[in-house]
Amino acid sequence: MIHPPHAPFGVPLLSDLDAIGQLRGLAERIHHAAEDMPFTDARHCVSDNLDELDDRVRDIASLIVHITSAAALADREPGTAVSAHDATWHRVTALTRAVGTLGRAMADLSAAIAHTGNLHHLAALPHSPEAAGAQQAARSLLDDRLNHARHHLHEAGHQLLLDAKQLTSAPPGSHGPQAPSGASVPPRPAKPAPTRTH
Repeated sequence: MIHPPHAPFGVPLLSDLDAIGQLRGLAERIHHAAEDMPFTDARHCVSDNLDELDDRVRDIASLIVHITSAAALADREPGTAVSAHDATWHRVTALTRAVGTLGRAMADLSAAIAHTGNLHHLAALPHSPEAAGAQQAARSLLDDRLNHARHHLHEAGHQLLLDAKQLTSAPPGSHGPQAPSGASVPPRPAKPAPTRTH
């Protein structure tokens, strides 16, 4: 079995196939997180369950931490050739872009939790037409934020799949995949040599 080359301090480099598998695996995890988001229709309405929302926050936070760490690790990989350097650059770009989209999903989920608290407060008030109207409005805002969070999760997963496809379709000698259409990727600056402090 041929082992991939290793970066300094024993950090293994990902081969192209490993990198593609990494992006696809992360996309699958993100899509699963989207499917686990609470339903907002009348038949499966658990969108105001704080225990459920707590689990979804943990899911997204875990993905953000994991993908950010993967991007940082990839960014430390030395590029021994221009093609390897560019492929790593595009993988880092794909991972960090996914984190940005996941952050928007987290922001939507956080807003949904705030609306959930308001909904619980309104439910404890004496029944009246005004209270019922306020509850309906809070429920609508809550469901809207949850649906936006789900959309952003699917968006992040879909983009990672496209990024993985770009890695598979890069022609030989092209120095890695091309930047996504409509996206302007600036030249990657040279990284200074690491310094040790005592």
